Amino acid sequence: MKSLLHGITVSDISACLIDIDATITDNRGRPQIAQGHLLNNAIFDVIAELMCEQGWEPEAAGHALSELDKKIEWWGYPDFVKAFNLPEAETWRRIVRWHDEHVISYCDAVRMVKRLHTAGMPLFIVSNNPLSGCLLKLNRAGLSGLQHSEYFRQIFGTDVCMGLKDMVEFWERCLNRTGFPPERIAVIGDNPKDDCAVPRTLGIETVFLVDRKRKKLMERTQEAFLVNTLDCVPDLLLSGL
Repeated sequence: MKSLLHGITVSDISACLIDIDATITDNRGRPQIAQGHLLNNAIFDVIAELMCEQGWEPEAAGHALSELDKKIEWWGYPDFVKAFNLPEAETWRRIVRWHDEHVISYCDAVRMVKRLHTAGMPLFIVSNNPLSGCLLKLNRAGLSGLQHSEYFRQIFGTDVCMGLKDMVEFWERCLNRTGFPPERIAVIGDNPKDDCAVPRTLGIETVFLVDRKRKKLMERTQEAFLVNTLDCVPDLLLSGL
């Protein structure tokens, strides 16, 4: 018997929008986004360190980063590398090293992406990271290089769709670019608001929310499938069990 959510069988799904943070990757130890980092983002600590090596005073480097952050509303890390004429190869090497040391990837998420991709399911990323940040985290998970990913048709980062996932307008731009109607799209994430409540206002009817601390493998509510592993998602989507 096929699984139903609001009258739509999961086997009717034609595309998936997948979150990154806490879904595919996560922090190891101190979070990347936290007070105490420059601009509350550890990547700017790395960039500031490189700026100081190029002759900037620490306070001046921090101020310059803050001013550019204010100037460019939806920035990507390359904007800062270019603006301060930082050595590209060394800058990206250190940022990748930071990810290697401070970010983990979830094996169940990686398996899910690869299974769905192999089956021909169109996959998209939807994330509160800029495009460059998405690629860095997907690279850490073995799902992309630093320029593109073979697994995802498009990556909807903050600087691509000009917004954050708690904004309806951001999701509208994402959905318009997929080319699929919302009732044929599944969202896979972890956040009940950003990955469920907001996209559901636009007609998304199928949502998978992962919480790896849950005891039950899967529980279906009126709003979403609650799962403790993403390994079960391809089984549902591809077989309709």
